[in-house]
Amino acid sequence: MGRHSFIARQLRKPSGIYGKYVLSRYMNKADADLNTQTLTSLDLQPDDRVLEVGFGGGDLISRMLPLIDKGSVTGVDYSSDMVALCGKRFSPSIAAGQVELICANAEALPFEADSFSKVCTVSTIYFWSQPAVALDELSRVLRPNGRLVVGFVPRSTMSKFPETEHGFTLYDSEEVAQLLREAGFREVNTITGTDRRGEFACVIGEKNAED
Repeated sequence: MGRHSFIARQLRKPSGIYGKYVLSRYMNKADADLNTQTLTSLDLQPDDRVLEVGFGGGDLISRMLPLIDKGSVTGVDYSSDMVALCGKRFSPSIAAGQVELICANAEALPFEADSFSKVCTVSTIYFWSQPAVALDELSRVLRPNGRLVVGFVPRSTMSKFPETEHGFTLYDSEEVAQLLREAGFREVNTITGTDRRGEFACVIGEKNAED
């Protein structure tokens, strides 16, 4: 396995020593500005019940917790090693019932309909084999009038990195916005920014009240 292919596999599903202690820390730093914009776009309220899909090293969870002292954060990650890592990191909040971490994927979420007031995911959409199915699932577990934020790095930036030639599906902002519209989200809009990698984007949508 070549270096770029190995890193791509780890980005998709961090595992082992490299995933736990190298990649998770790197992604927390690499996505820091994107996480900041995602947090702003969520517009969290103290009693929100939030779902993050693909929490990785837990940077965004750590930022959300002080803002939802009357609410909770549920994290889903495809990697059992990330669940174990963040299980230790957030053990006091888990014991207090404010955080729940589960190993699952976006296309089969183990939650009842209308479970969350806010849903977010950062740097995962590249790995969804069925994006329409994943977005239908995110909509299903989101309450009517709830907000979804999809944070990612667009094709124009991501295509510069050779790792993305191995198992990534790249998007531009309008393509992701259209996917949200097709999944039934309304008032879809995009906020962009830049970090040391280049451009990043947050696509925001609201779930219809009648869904």
